[in-house]
Amino acid sequence: MRYRRIVLYILAVYLTGCKAPPVPPEVKRAAIQEQQLWKAGASVYAPREYEGYLEKIKQAGQAFAKENLKLGWFRRYDLLRERFRTTIDSGDAILSGIRREKEERAGRIQVETAALQKRLSTLSEITLSLNERGRARQRLSQAGVMLKEAGLMAGHAKFDQADGMLRNVRDVIKEAEGVCLRLLNRYMDEHQVDSWRRMAEETVAESRAKGITAIVISKLEKRMVIYKKGLAVAEFDVGIGFNGLSDKLHSGDDATPEGRYQITKKNPSSHFYKALLINYPNDEDMRRFAAAKQKREIPYWVGIGGLVEIHGGGEDSLTRGCISVDDKAMDELFNMVLVGTPVTIVGTLDKDGSIFKAIKDE
Repeated sequence: MRYRRIVLYILAVYLTGCKAPPVPPEVKRAAIQEQQLWKAGASVYAPREYEGYLEKIKQAGQAFAKENLKLGWFRRYDLLRERFRTTIDSGDAILSGIRREKEERAGRIQVETAALQKRLSTLSEITLSLNERGRARQRLSQAGVMLKEAGLMAGHAKFDQADGMLRNVRDVIKEAEGVCLRLLNRYMDEHQVDSWRRMAEETVAESRAKGITAIVISKLEKRMVIYKKGLAVAEFDVGIGFNGLSDKLHSGDDATPEGRYQITKKNPSSHFYKALLINYPNDEDMRRFAAAKQKREIPYWVGIGGLVEIHGGGEDSLTRGCISVDDKAMDELFNMVLVGTPVTIVGTLDKDGSIFKAIKDE
């Protein structure tokens, strides 16, 4: 009995003097990596690979737990270490693939965003040139906000949401383009442009034949040219109506009229500095107005309007259908013309101008 106690004592001393082998660092590394993969969205970007990885982690973890059930001096981590290393290598490969895919998707979104921003900027300039302050401008403002939102989504790696937002931006920009094209539809009609050109040429010819001053105004280009004896002697930038690119049909439509007119009054003290009243509506305007009324295109209570002027106030000012120039130009113009001076207003004389090129490039 005494001998047995001595053996047990010696064995206890021996055992307490032995330490369990340290836990392999790969175990902790695998636990950290599993969290990294989860945060990186491995279940979204590499679902099959991630599923296989989780199975390897699970099996390695079970083997590790089983090994830990042994007494410390009997534990062997060599095979487990290799198993965890293999799992970690597969996890590193998944992480690298996710990073590459994120970089590629972020790059594609960045390129597309830049292209859409360019289209947006071009259309914004076009709408300003067209005096468009309605649907197109509203949609372009909305598109600008949406582009910023898409950029924030991409920055947080929400690429599917960013892609969806960019699709919406494309639709909104396309709608704005449609508004611009509808405004420009008449201006791209060769027959209409030819008609405007004839009107301008007849006015210049009249200036030449009678040795008088005449005015030709092009609404799209927002340009006024003064002719004397058939020769261009001055040019001024002009502003037109809120709905200036449309041909005026009735009171309150904010459109600038088109046609051949005359100055009927010179007002040296207008509400808008100085003013030159033209004879809108002329006979042609009244015929068009009557026809539109007969077709019920205009409510019966709406009148044809009048008091259309060339006045001061600045070429950037938006009018209710008049034509504006800056006050310095108005001084010069006021001294150059007389009551009876011909004034011809056309849509455009150049259907291949910069605005059309910008639209086509889009």
